[in-house]
Amino acid sequence: MINKALTITGVLALALCSICACRNEKKQQTIDTISIVKTKVDTVSVNTKPDNKLTYPEPDFPTSGNKIEELIPQYFDIDMEASGDLNHDGLEDMVLVLINTRDTTALRPTLVVLKVGDAYSVDAKSFAVIEPKYREDGYQNYDFEDVTIDKNGDILFSQQATGPNGTLNSTFKYINNELVLTEVSSFAMGAGGQTALKLDLLKGIFEQTDINTMKEDMPSKTTTQKYKLGKVLFADSDPREIIIKAFQDNGK
Repeated sequence: MINKALTITGVLALALCSICACRNEKKQQTIDTISIVKTKVDTVSVNTKPDNKLTYPEPDFPTSGNKIEELIPQYFDIDMEASGDLNHDGLEDMVLVLINTRDTTALRPTLVVLKVGDAYSVDAKSFAVIEPKYREDGYQNYDFEDVTIDKNGDILFSQQATGPNGTLNSTFKYINNELVLTEVSSFAMGAGGQTALKLDLLKGIFEQTDINTMKEDMPSKTTTQKYKLGKVLFADSDPREIIIKAFQDNGK
């Protein structure tokens, strides 16, 4: 069995996004000059997030437009996008993850755009659903990122790294005309063990799987507990904070 210290170390590594570097992480070729913030980290006891903030004042986001391009504020580009029918009206909606071209380490706004007739309407916006793309040293926080809309109209976000950031996935769905968080999962590797966490917000179930990599057969143990949260809207969602809090309240 992996002792709790190792498990906590692995899980809290999720909270250290953009602090530690992986040699095989991709580095952006050009970045704006930015100030570097040095942080002293205790990998066992700390549970803070990177100092992510809006370097510039939040821009005015258009609420509607005839073209997608009309919804993108100045100094922002589309970094990731997905299309599909989110509200089951037969029209193709979109999810847009934007990036600040003046500071690629800044928080990335994510827009949920519904097709209304021949126009587009921004139905929801979040600055915390997806984490910053680059660290202050110019390296990417994650090796792989993706956003998709599945056939059921669910929005799936995925960020994966081989380093300390691990993997973070989240799912959102329209329920009674509100876009809510339905599931969060994570995977982290620590010294001698791996930890997978999953929180089903609709069922109110928290699941933890610990894998002992110190043994040749790598035995695993899975525990589940009831853990009910209230409704979490897209605009208020911070998947990393939610899964860390779930572990702190229920983790073994």
